[in-house]
Amino acid sequence: MNIIGIETVIYGVIDIEICCRYLTDWGLKLVSKNNKSSVFETIEKTTINLRKADDTELAPLNCDMPFFEGSCGREVIWGVDNEDTLASIRAELSKDRDIRETCDGTLHAVDDANNPLGFCVSKRSIANEIHPLVNSPGNPARINTPANGAIPSLAMPARIGHVVYSVPKDVDKKVEFYFQRLGFKLSDRIGDGAFFMRPAGSKDHHNLLLEGRGGKGLQHTAFEFRDFDQVMHRGLYMEEQGWKTHIGPTRHTVGSNYSWYIWAPVGGLFELISDMDILDDNWKAGHADPKKLGPPFSWYARPEQKNLKFGQPHE
Repeated sequence: MNIIGIETVIYGVIDIEICCRYLTDWGLKLVSKNNKSSVFETIEKTTINLRKADDTELAPLNCDMPFFEGSCGREVIWGVDNEDTLASIRAELSKDRDIRETCDGTLHAVDDANNPLGFCVSKRSIANEIHPLVNSPGNPARINTPANGAIPSLAMPARIGHVVYSVPKDVDKKVEFYFQRLGFKLSDRIGDGAFFMRPAGSKDHHNLLLEGRGGKGLQHTAFEFRDFDQVMHRGLYMEEQGWKTHIGPTRHTVGSNYSWYIWAPVGGLFELISDMDILDDNWKAGHADPKKLGPPFSWYARPEQKNLKFGQPHE
């Protein structure tokens, strides 16, 4: 099934105005706003949809989800290449679960961990970023020209890169839904509780991570920028606006991407990323020891982190 990547993440929130301010500070473009929802987009037209937390049209909320305290992520919509793929997904998932179709043609279901998810024909427009020249010892690529990143500027995020869900138990069984039913591929694994995956239509190291570190629900959404300069400038700007950093700036071992996590009033975290690994069919999935990794991945080896909640900042 040619699933391309994340098209939309839908959040149910308590205070839409504060959340709109956060998304504006994040660099997203407001494209529509009415009494029911506010929609923001990236350069590639992947979107964040804010709705009131008590909106009856939102995907059902399980009250036992620790991450879901007030504002929280409610559904991830995946973009596919065409109507034939959408029909194939409907046929596959309707074998053992209810499928709901909304008037815009989006299919809605749940995965095996009961996380709501949807599918639609993608409307994304691929960004064509021109990367600035970079000097390094022995490689003077930029001569008589100041570095592009030396001039503070605030770029829009190019797209939604990935989401992370926490699964309270049996994460090794819950991932099989994505592998067996939707054709996702395993990119890497950490310990016995973190599975990095990508759909067939993506070459990103991962567009989805299911982790078994405790809790349940959408933990964070990541937005990809052109390079680390853009990540740095936007992250510093977010702190200047009063938003709180969780971890970062840093660089991950698994996936290789630069990273900066910032608490979001929509619920959980937003992550700034750039320079993630690109994979093809020659890639062999690895299995990393969490004790040998830096944060946040080292947390998988720390049992005291099992009950960490992501509804609000923690010191």
